[in-house]
Amino acid sequence: MSPLSLLRLLLLLLVYGLFLGLGGIYYVVAEFSSELPRNLAAALDYRPHRASRVYDRGGQLIGEFFLHKRILVPLERIPGHVQNAFVAAEDGRFWEHPGFDPVGITRAAITNFQSGRTRQGASTITQQITRMLMLSNQRTYERKIKELILSVRVERELSKAEILRLYLNHVYLGRGAYGVQAGAENYFGKNVEHLTAAEAALLAGLVQAPSRYAPSRNLDAARARQRYVLERMYSDGHLSRQQRDRGLAEPLGLVEHRTPLNRVSAPYFVEHIRRWASQEFDPDRVLFGGLHIHTTLDAGLQLSAEAAVRAGLIGLDRRIGFQGPVGHLDGDELDAFLRGPLRPYVQGQATVSAAATAQGLLPDVAYLGAITRLDGAAGARVSLGAVELPLQSGDARLVRQWRRPEPPAASAAAAEGSAEAPPPVVPAPAPGADVVRVGDLVPVSVLIGSDGPSAVRLAQTPDVEAALVALDPHTGDVLAMVGGYDYARSQFNRATQARRQIGSALKPFIYALALRGGMSHLDTVVDAPVAVPTAGGVWTPGNYDGRFAGRVTLRMALAKSLNTVSVRLVLRYGVDRLIELLRAVGMSSPLPEHVSISLGTPDLSPLEVAAGYSAFANGGKRTEPRFVTHVDDDDEHLLLDQRSALPSEQVITPQLAYLVTSLMTEVVESGTGRRAQSLGRPTAGKTGTSSNHRDAWFMGFTADLLCGVWVGRDDFTPIGAKATGGSAALPIWLQFMSAAHASRIPRPFPVPEDIWQVYADPVSGQPKPPGAARGTWIPMARGTVPSKFGVRVRPFADAPWSAFPAAP
Repeated sequence: MSPLSLLRLLLLLLVYGLFLGLGGIYYVVAEFSSELPRNLAAALDYRPHRASRVYDRGGQLIGEFFLHKRILVPLERIPGHVQNAFVAAEDGRFWEHPGFDPVGITRAAITNFQSGRTRQGASTITQQITRMLMLSNQRTYERKIKELILSVRVERELSKAEILRLYLNHVYLGRGAYGVQAGAENYFGKNVEHLTAAEAALLAGLVQAPSRYAPSRNLDAARARQRYVLERMYSDGHLSRQQRDRGLAEPLGLVEHRTPLNRVSAPYFVEHIRRWASQEFDPDRVLFGGLHIHTTLDAGLQLSAEAAVRAGLIGLDRRIGFQGPVGHLDGDELDAFLRGPLRPYVQGQATVSAAATAQGLLPDVAYLGAITRLDGAAGARVSLGAVELPLQSGDARLVRQWRRPEPPAASAAAAEGSAEAPPPVVPAPAPGADVVRVGDLVPVSVLIGSDGPSAVRLAQTPDVEAALVALDPHTGDVLAMVGGYDYARSQFNRATQARRQIGSALKPFIYALALRGGMSHLDTVVDAPVAVPTAGGVWTPGNYDGRFAGRVTLRMALAKSLNTVSVRLVLRYGVDRLIELLRAVGMSSPLPEHVSISLGTPDLSPLEVAAGYSAFANGGKRTEPRFVTHVDDDDEHLLLDQRSALPSEQVITPQLAYLVTSLMTEVVESGTGRRAQSLGRPTAGKTGTSSNHRDAWFMGFTADLLCGVWVGRDDFTPIGAKATGGSAALPIWLQFMSAAHASRIPRPFPVPEDIWQVYADPVSGQPKPPGAARGTWIPMARGTVPSKFGVRVRPFADAPWSAFPAAP
């Protein structure tokens, strides 16, 4: 065959091969295209899972709900250096290629062939988007072919800017964060607009392997990846040399990772909102739908409420006394502890382990200490590893006075068990060791003075719980809510989920029944032993102190919280009528249909009781607690609107509401709530203590705000220290209300029409000349003033300060 013929044959084979190859490519493209979405625009009209966000009444973010956190932002909000960081890290030729990068594919193929394994990928940002939105992550040739086809189609349908926007809102960055805004919040606690080039480089470096490069797991690897991205940004012309060097030297300002309820400022409140939203909307929409839930919470008041609950429980815990050692060490174990490092104390964890160590003494940190010396009758020294310090004298006395309680096998409470009790850190002391001894382990914190650590004090975690609810009684807006000492320890919300015996906090409703029945503040009732026949025998309730006052006015009977008077009033006006009133003000829990209800036997939630008290504070209207004002979504569609004032049913007259409020001011002025006088403004309130000191309550309000506090134990055992509403709950209430009213001008309670006043002795109920000692102006409903008061009667005029106007 001649050379010319051979050349023609080769050329023919080449053309044939080319057509055959093109035909094969066409066939493959046609075959796989039939399996791909026809309407690419619809496939790219992406509605990803988006976090739902919870805001307080001022628009401050207080919580989020999500499984995959994604917050969509327009490209205009994403700074150029953030966009450039991701392009440099993932697809340097993004702005030039048609959807796939032949140069990158060739380079990756050569690198992988030379190494003998896959070391470098060549997926463009467009390819990644098609994989994210329309394909799986399977490593197959079929998926790769589909990815290439779709990438070209996507580039024809969308602009480069639209592709980049999709990518930056979808890319996974670890910690459950999808998109650059979620990544900026999770890693740096800021919005994407405020990311520096160094921070953007770290985020972009995570895309390749978020777990492997996570700074919390492998800081060196994360830093190396960040350096790579900054160098690429420099070589691509996105950063100057000075900007690159500044980025390389910039320290990482990482924030602590927070898990579900992710990023929560008021955990009990936000969890209540999640439960509500899951009933109001589809539960999946709460986690994935990008809801914006606007609530009634006041973030400032919430902080004050949480601080008051913690401070109050810590103070009460110290009054109750030392809880006992958390463990004991002897012999070689004790010697090893004394030579070892500092060990932070975590309740319920076996912290005597090599892993639990600290580098230095810090205030406000709990450490595990071993008692190494007992001095005299009231002294002790504690070692925190190699550091020995004296135990503060007051705490040392508590420790030395402690006696190991009897084994609780016979008690019902012990039989049920307590989920809150921390397990021993190490084996418990030997039987018979009923006092503190050397080797006992105790949690302590360090007192640091000008010369360094000077002593330690007990740092035991309170095992008593509390709940606080604060609301605007006129609207029902819940402004603050605390459901326990520590949400991390217990997620049970005692403000809404607990039902506890209300005790004497029920009495204002009994007195409202009496006033509505025609009695006045100055009518007298006998405080004396009372016998009530029951199916089980004769019930003979008594007063808290076991004494009786004889004949007393209604006003003083409530101030002193006299039990027998409440029983007599319920016997006079009827259990049914009392239950009717309680239902009218909004109490929906089961109520005992027996005269024992007069001593506060109903089990009610703090929120329920606070809502009931609102009827006294707002002029007699039933007010439903409101947690949410409105809900919209990322697209600003209004889904629920409750911003208008909620309708309120008038359940008692304004005059009756005021008269009961006035009765409760006497509780503060001269009764069981005297400590509340330090609030320095007109205040109405009522203490409550259940049988055997299991529950302590204080419900109180001013003209501006209502707050209720409950204190008790989850296992229904006595609180301890003979705790009452006045000693356990009122201090928490007072600390919160003092903070809440710090910038409010004192206001008197508004007085409705047809309220008159008489000058009388509130103890005896007898008239007094205006200005006489032991007399005061007492409010009465018009038409109920006895004739014996004569000229000592006048219409009620508001006074500038006090709850009641002075004598004329």
